[in-house]
This record gives sequence, structure tokens and C-alpha cells, in this order.
Amino acid sequence: MKTGKKLLTGSLLVLCAALLVLCSVLAIGWSKAAKTNAVLPEVRNSGTAIQWKYSDEADWRDLVALSELRGAAGEAGKDGINGSDGSNGADGKNGIDGKNGINGTNGKDGINGVDGKDGANGKDGINGKNIEVQRATEYIQWRYEGGEWQNLVAIADITGPAGQNGKDGANGKTPEFRVSENTLQWRYAGDEIWLNLYDLSVLKGLDGKDGTNGQNGSDGKDGNTPFIGENGNWWIGEIDTAVKAAGIDGTDGVDGEKGDKGEKGDKGDKGDKGDKGDAGQNGSCSGYFYGEANAPRTVLNNSRVNISVYEKINKGGLISSYMNNITLKKGHIYNVCLSGSLEVGSNEFNNSGNYSIQMTDGYDNDLCRELTRIKRDGAKIPYTNDQHSFNFNRMYDASNKDITLQLWFENSAYNTYLGGFRGTITITALD
Repeated sequence: MKTGKKLLTGSLLVLCAALLVLCSVLAIGWSKAAKTNAVLPEVRNSGTAIQWKYSDEADWRDLVALSELRGAAGEAGKDGINGSDGSNGADGKNGIDGKNGINGTNGKDGINGVDGKDGANGKDGINGKNIEVQRATEYIQWRYEGGEWQNLVAIADITGPAGQNGKDGANGKTPEFRVSENTLQWRYAGDEIWLNLYDLSVLKGLDGKDGTNGQNGSDGKDGNTPFIGENGNWWIGEIDTAVKAAGIDGTDGVDGEKGDKGEKGDKGDKGDKGDKGDAGQNGSCSGYFYGEANAPRTVLNNSRVNISVYEKINKGGLISSYMNNITLKKGHIYNVCLSGSLEVGSNEFNNSGNYSIQMTDGYDNDLCRELTRIKRDGAKIPYTNDQHSFNFNRMYDASNKDITLQLWFENSAYNTYLGGFRGTITITALD
């Protein structure tokens, strides 16, 4: 009870102090109003402070903050009694689903990005297609070989710098003209060869009127056919005309002056592929290959092992190799020679001593097996290896297409031990 009275008393004291300040301000205002004949000031609670202004002013002035309107601190109150626990409230109902929102407006375009850094140099490209160029009526055109022609630049737009005046030319030759078998021909005076200029058969005048019929003539006598006599003259019957059938050989004429260089002609159409020519005489070959060949030791039990080829010399670019693959480019006939030393022995479980080995080429395997087969039958030498001189020589016709050889060793009738192979391979393109 005392605490409540103290709080009330403190609050009244603060309020009285605020009113005294307000009265002082108002007294000043009234004094100012009395002097200036102005209206009384206005007062308001802004929510955070008590403010005032003259009615003719726009701005409010803080008089005192509400947070400062506090009474004197009272004594601490006694602890209250603990309240009882409240009961659990009922579960609330599920709310209704909200409506779908409206579509948002499109966003503004983003600002342009900064220029990117120069990229790294690209790798070398593969060989491109051949480019062809031609001069058409109005344009210089280009295309990839076999493609459609595209205009490159108009001929009218190609103007070079003005050239210097040329020197006076030499006196020209006098042309001559003649008619030979309905063809107008020409040549420079003194030349031996006549050149065709115009076909006169295409020149036709107006059809003439029919002439009057002539009188029938009398039958003529059969004439004699001229012939060349033993003296080289023309003869008519028994009369020597004294005219030589063949003229005297003329002397060689003087070489004419060299003519001016003519303008470069347009590129002609690609001609048809010619027929394959006859085989030429033996000479230098267009392609030559030499390499080392070997195969590792292994057991051949219905299996095979490749013959590796290591290139040493390759001229002409017609033969290529990779491990046991050898490619012969089309358009040639090749001679392939493989030779070396071959160590073989038996791997039969019954110690029969029998073995068999043969080579395949991946092109005509059966023929290759017949040509290269090495076989031992019936010998009772189970634990010995034999050395064989291995030789393979064959012609391959690659006239129409590439041939790829794949060289392998394999067994045939018996399980065989291959102690290894070392040799050389020589390939020659025959042209």
C-alpha cells in the first residue's frame, strides 16, 4: 500500500514538473504573442514526445520525451504466489489452402557481360578439301571439289592500278585468207599452216529461180582414165602429159618470229579417267618398304601369335605398317618377301615329338597356309627344337583397292612350341 502511494506521488511530482515547464513555455509564447499579436502555440503527443509549435509554423518542436516521464523508483514488491498450470488448449483447425499467386512480371534484361579473354590456340586441323576456282561471265567463282559454285567477287569490281604506257609494238604480219572445202581459212604471210576461221556452209543466200531447161546434148565418148606412168608423169591413154604426179620437195622455210603470249584460257573440265596402261619395263619402283619382323616364344595350342613388323625404310608412301598390320595402297602390284629363322618343337602331351606351324596373311589365308606349312610327323624326338629357314614370297594385286595384310603364326595338326622367329620383310611396288 505504501509502495503504491509512493509511485503515485512520484508520478504526480514528474507531471507537475512537466506542467511547470509547459507553463513557462506558454508564458513565453503568450508574452511573444502579446508582443507580436500572434496566435497561441499548439501542443500534441507524437507518440514518442510531447511537441509544440506556433500555428503559423510548419515544424513541431520536441518539448519532452515520453520516456522521461517517469516517477521516482518505488520499493521492490513482494514475490507473488505461483500460479497453477494452465490446461492444454484444443488443437486448432487446419487452415484453408491459399490461392495460387498471380504470375510475376518478366524480369528486366540483364546487362551485357564483359568481353571474354582470347582463347587458346586451336589444334592443327585435318587436311581440308581441294578448292577449285573458275571465271564465269560476271564473277570469279569457287567451290570445294565436287560441290556447287559460289560467287567470290564480281569481275567488274576487280580493277588494278593504272599501268604504264606500253612500248610501240613491232610491225604486225599481214594475214592471208583462202577458201578450202567451204571453210574460210587464214594465216600470216609466210606461215605454212592454215587455220580454220569460219564454216561457209552455214552461209546461204536466197533461193534462186528455176532456170529454163537446156537442150539435150549429144552422147559423149568414153574418156581415158589418167594414170601415173613409170617415169612419174601423168598419162592419158598413150599420151605422156609431161606433168609430174608428185611435186618437187620444197626447201624448209625460215622460222617465223615468236608471237606475243596469248591470254590465259579458262580452266578446262576435268577429263575422264584414262584406261590403265600396259605394264612398263622393270625400272625404279614407285614404292619400297623394308623392316624387321619377329614373333615371341609361345605355345600354339589351337591359337596364334602375331608377327610384329618394325619399319626401317619406307620410300614412295605406298606401304604403311602398324605392328602386324601392313596396308598396300591401291593402284599397284606388290611383291612381298618375308624370310628369317624359325625355332619350333613339339608340345604334345604324349611326347610324340610331332609339331606343325604355318602362317596366315589375313587376305588369302588358305593359300598362305599351304605355302608356309612346316610339319614333322612320326619322329620320336620329344624334347628337341628344330631350326628352320622360313621363306615366304608372294605377289599381291592391289590395282582396284587397298589390301591390308595381317601376319600370324598358328599350329595345324599338333600342339606346337614356338621358340621364336627373327627375320626381315621386303615389299616392292611393281610399276
